Amino acid sequence: MNVRRPMCLATVLLTVGWLSVTAGGQQLKLSDQVIERTLPNGLKVLMVRRPEAPLIRCILAYRVGSVNERPGITGISHFHEHMMFKGTRSMGIKPGTLAKDDEYNRQIDALMAQVAAEESKAKGRDEAKLSTLKKQVSALIEQEKKETIASEEIWGAYQEAGGTGINASTGQEMTQYYVTLPKNAIELYLALEADRMVNPVFREFYSERDVITEERRQSENQPGFFFQEQLNATFYAASPYHWDVVGWMSDISKVTKQEMIDYREQFYRPDNATLVMVGDLDPDKVMSLVTKYFGAIKSKGKSPRVRTEEPTPEYYHRTISPNFKAPYIEKRVIGRAATNPQVSLWFHIPPIWHDDLPALFMLGRVMSARTGKIYLDLVEKQQHVTSFSASASNSEYDGRFQVSATGREAQGELTVPLDQVEKEMWSYVEDAKITPADAQLLQRIKNSVEAQYLQSLAGTGIASALASMDVAYRWQHLEDQFKARMAVTPEDMMRVATKYFTRDNCVTGVMERER
Repeated sequence: MNVRRPMCLATVLLTVGWLSVTAGGQQLKLSDQVIERTLPNGLKVLMVRRPEAPLIRCILAYRVGSVNERPGITGISHFHEHMMFKGTRSMGIKPGTLAKDDEYNRQIDALMAQVAAEESKAKGRDEAKLSTLKKQVSALIEQEKKETIASEEIWGAYQEAGGTGINASTGQEMTQYYVTLPKNAIELYLALEADRMVNPVFREFYSERDVITEERRQSENQPGFFFQEQLNATFYAASPYHWDVVGWMSDISKVTKQEMIDYREQFYRPDNATLVMVGDLDPDKVMSLVTKYFGAIKSKGKSPRVRTEEPTPEYYHRTISPNFKAPYIEKRVIGRAATNPQVSLWFHIPPIWHDDLPALFMLGRVMSARTGKIYLDLVEKQQHVTSFSASASNSEYDGRFQVSATGREAQGELTVPLDQVEKEMWSYVEDAKITPADAQLLQRIKNSVEAQYLQSLAGTGIASALASMDVAYRWQHLEDQFKARMAVTPEDMMRVATKYFTRDNCVTGVMERER
């Protein structure tokens, strides 16, 4: 028999605030609220009715991010996100100037091909020629801006229709474009996004490439950026998580328009996308409009999936034999920068769908708790560190469990050396394998996780949760994952700590303060 335990006040309020109830008074499941449809071309559509306000939150999420890139074009997903606001054959251009704009772009592309050829020479580059070519390109770009380009027309169209929260984002596994609109503007939204999917014109490509490289430079100016980049690259030696979303400077400064066109054709297509709409909508009427604008878009072949896996001890046990003696490989990255000294322990863990992920997630929350023994001891009592955190990723492919501590300094000197902090961190990591979590602490964390889960599904906020989970795995896993987290026991957490918290499954990062 299932026994309903008392819910915390925050959870009760959130539940009352958004969950509909059936005639019997039972809470509706997530699966009872989401209406899923799929067009013949593979476009998945998820709809949730939220009639409280005459608004609709719209997200078009593509299953593509930095993990889908390769050496030579790293950062292209983020770059592509920028370019999707530069217009189409009918948007972002002044009336009657399409042919003229095409000619400008033909000339610019031809000159930039010469620039790329000259820059690719290992020896004997003609700098004077390069300077002349770049000046010609700059002049053409300025003429194009003045004569043909209607800057930010897509943004303007949404704003005039009452749109808010207009933006886009690129991550390791997903690129999404989102806006909240009045319900009477839904047809405008579908028309614009279908146009952007099938008819993008990468105007201002090379000037925007300069913008992207400047974003990279701004990141490089942050103390510790290079250390974190190298730590990540060391941790993910084989997996395409190896590079950051922004990409390597040598790639983003040289990527070509044709490479972006080829990349778009591989990934930005109906069968690689999920369209999420949440708000005051009529599902049948919305689907009629979705079919009208997206139905004719073709999907050819299949978008390639990531197949490279990080060769961890668990990988060897799974692919060779459970009894295989995996090679012992322990890695360390040491850095210095004008930033807070820190020690990080990164452990390889499985992807989002794995049965061990709920226990790893809860273990991270328990280890990080400010009322837990680690924080109270290291931060409050001994005062060896100023912060301590632990967390498990929710990755589509190769995951990471991160344990980090920031060294405490007094009058410019560390209270204790970082190697002592590292030893203390390992003592708590080892303790997680043999000491059950405090039952009351675990229950409080479960209450918090429950409240956060319900809040993530409240109102139109459910759109983001659905889009992220569907791209990474399947949207139904939101509910499955939540239930699994609520069922985690102290024994489960000790088991996964024993399984994954080993030195040959770890990369250690030590950041020293540069004097």
